[in-house]
Amino acid sequence: MSSLRLIRRGRALGLGATALVGGCLATGQVWAQAQTQGATQGAAVQPQNGASAAPADASRDLGLEEILVTAEKRAEGLQNIPIAITAVSGETLEKAGVKEVGDLVQLAPSLQFGTRSTNVFIAMRGIGQAGQDIGSQSGVTVSLDGVPLLNHFMMNPSFLDVERVEVLRGPQGTIQGRNATGGAINVNSKAPTDQTDAELALTGGNYSRFGAKGFVNVPLSDKVLTRVSFQRDRADGWTDNAYLGRHNDNADLTEVRGQVLVKPSEIFSISALVDYTRDRSDPSFNLLLGRADPARPTPAEVPGYAYPRNNIDDLTFYFNEPNQRDVEDIRATLTAHLDLGPDTSITSTTGFIKHDIDLTNLDVDLTPVPSARFDLIGLYAKQVTQELTATTDVGSRADLVAGLFYMHGDSSEPLYLSTAAVKNLLVYLPAETLDSYAAYAQFRYNLTDNLRATAGGRYTLDSKSYAMDATSGGLHYLLADKDIWKAFTPRFVLDYAPQDNTLVYASVSRGFKSGGFNTLGDITQPVNFFNPEYVWNYEIGTKAKLFDNKLRMGLTAFYADYTNLQQTVFRTNVQTGVQFPKVENSSAATIKGVEFEVEAILAEGLKVAGAATRLDTAFGKFCNNDPLYPALPTAAACVGVTSDGQALPPGAKNLEGNTLTQAPKWQFNVSGEYVFPVSGALEVTARADYKWQSRVYFDIYNNPLVSQDGYGLFNASIGLGTFDKAWSLTGWVRNAFDVRYISQANTSPGATAYTAGSIGMPRMYGATLYHRF
Repeated sequence: MSSLRLIRRGRALGLGATALVGGCLATGQVWAQAQTQGATQGAAVQPQNGASAAPADASRDLGLEEILVTAEKRAEGLQNIPIAITAVSGETLEKAGVKEVGDLVQLAPSLQFGTRSTNVFIAMRGIGQAGQDIGSQSGVTVSLDGVPLLNHFMMNPSFLDVERVEVLRGPQGTIQGRNATGGAINVNSKAPTDQTDAELALTGGNYSRFGAKGFVNVPLSDKVLTRVSFQRDRADGWTDNAYLGRHNDNADLTEVRGQVLVKPSEIFSISALVDYTRDRSDPSFNLLLGRADPARPTPAEVPGYAYPRNNIDDLTFYFNEPNQRDVEDIRATLTAHLDLGPDTSITSTTGFIKHDIDLTNLDVDLTPVPSARFDLIGLYAKQVTQELTATTDVGSRADLVAGLFYMHGDSSEPLYLSTAAVKNLLVYLPAETLDSYAAYAQFRYNLTDNLRATAGGRYTLDSKSYAMDATSGGLHYLLADKDIWKAFTPRFVLDYAPQDNTLVYASVSRGFKSGGFNTLGDITQPVNFFNPEYVWNYEIGTKAKLFDNKLRMGLTAFYADYTNLQQTVFRTNVQTGVQFPKVENSSAATIKGVEFEVEAILAEGLKVAGAATRLDTAFGKFCNNDPLYPALPTAAACVGVTSDGQALPPGAKNLEGNTLTQAPKWQFNVSGEYVFPVSGALEVTARADYKWQSRVYFDIYNNPLVSQDGYGLFNASIGLGTFDKAWSLTGWVRNAFDVRYISQANTSPGATAYTAGSIGMPRMYGATLYHRF
């Protein structure tokens, strides 16, 4: 499919979906007016057949849902903290059909999500994960129940029994910690309660989908509470490998979570959580999508190619390996909380995660030609974390949060490459160990009743060691290195509350992303390292709740100044001709933008929400060669060495002014939800949401053939349920107009250069039956 065709289709659907959302909301207003007029005229609905009338959704009577967040290590109202943050409750996630991390782009501004062959990719305000191996880490920290992940590939993208998700935008180096130069995502599970409770949701849909999800909550006594959550998801694949007669991008996920909460006294509690996940879904990984250079054919376009070409429209592809995956994840968290007084507490959070991924029989050339395959790429990681946090009020006008943090991580990534002629032609056995130590504190002082100042800081020390045992073409290589990186990341805030429901703030903060080693770099050279990434972020914002909490708004403007920004580049070994990815540091980059969020109850039962981002990103001086064009002359400005001391490759050009990857200039989302009664016991919930973004580039060279132009996705659902929320049946559709889009892409150079990448999920539809016991 041509890029132009994608552009036209996306724009047409964008206009149509926007009109449809508007129509839904307009219809909702008419319904609401009719309901109000009916009530005024005394035409109230009476209970039928002895049924008792139940109140409508509380949000129609009491205003917007109030969400408490723990972004600063204490429970606070969303509107009261001077951070650009989107918080979504578990109930809203379910209503919006948000099943996994990638779906959050429908609700939060400045967020990007995609897959990159072996793991997930998250970017916030244009900052994400630079590399694809165990040596690189993301600029967006993900924490599960208070435990930050060592690497993004350790994340289970599917949500289960979630209390809330917090999306914090911008550097969060003081409280959230290391590597949060772009932002942080905190996922919090629902804890055991003192009520005997259970729920079950059964889902069926296209591609033979069947899913079951639920929980059972049982208090064993008033001091011991338990909860078991589970989900099973199975579906056929939606990409068709017509050469092998099998499908990829299927679903085969099982997850079970158990929790125990013990409260021996009023001031002390301890909770234990154990989660086990097995995912045998087989993604398509990289697919041959088209040309990377208009003048050069892809392998499927050369004369004599004996196989059909890929058809993106009907998701049919041709390659000769099955591309299989097996993921096993064990996660355990122990949290102890002690109240030392009405305003003082200490919390200990201990975490353990073991995450193993086996990727087997992966196609290399992305065609049916029997050339080469990866017999195995393994991604194995184990981490242990310990955090101690203390919070206290200091007199009547100040408060303090302080803590200590430690993480130990071990990662390995065995890789075996074979050709039709040689078994294990290339064997990489890299391993990396991390020990990270940190101490942090944040002090807030009320200068007046309306004006508050905040000062905080975090000191981080990361120690990493790296070892490689590799065999290539019969030659054996042993490499090793270690290093220590440390940084202080302060934060300063001044916030002013002219009224109880309004907050204005200005902040300055620093972020730090640790340096590391290119674990899958060029084994014929000394160990390739990259330096830490730093950022100073300057931000102003305002938040307001109006009309008895019927309207909630937030506006943020920011300017981020990055130094040593970590980015993926591609190099070619001059001896072997093999291309390999590596992380290097750009000298600088700037990101500036504006974000707006709004949520409102327009009438009884009618709620709308929306968000928008305007983003401008640009590299500073950054000299690199594009592997697609190795014969170009070296730019006059590009002399010297790379960030790791190696000579700049021939054909280097200055990428200054280029847009960062995964950073659309425009992005917005809008949603509408209308709940109305149809009898004395039943109500209908109708919901629609639409997300649109402008072009994104997937490489630092801003190649238009390695980009996705603007597109929009429309989702909708309608359900019938009881007032008491005990039963519901909901029909839903996601990507309703079946838009084709690329979520991630890269290039392969040479005489038959091509673009390869991942296709976004097509139209999905089905129904969910829910019962709460």
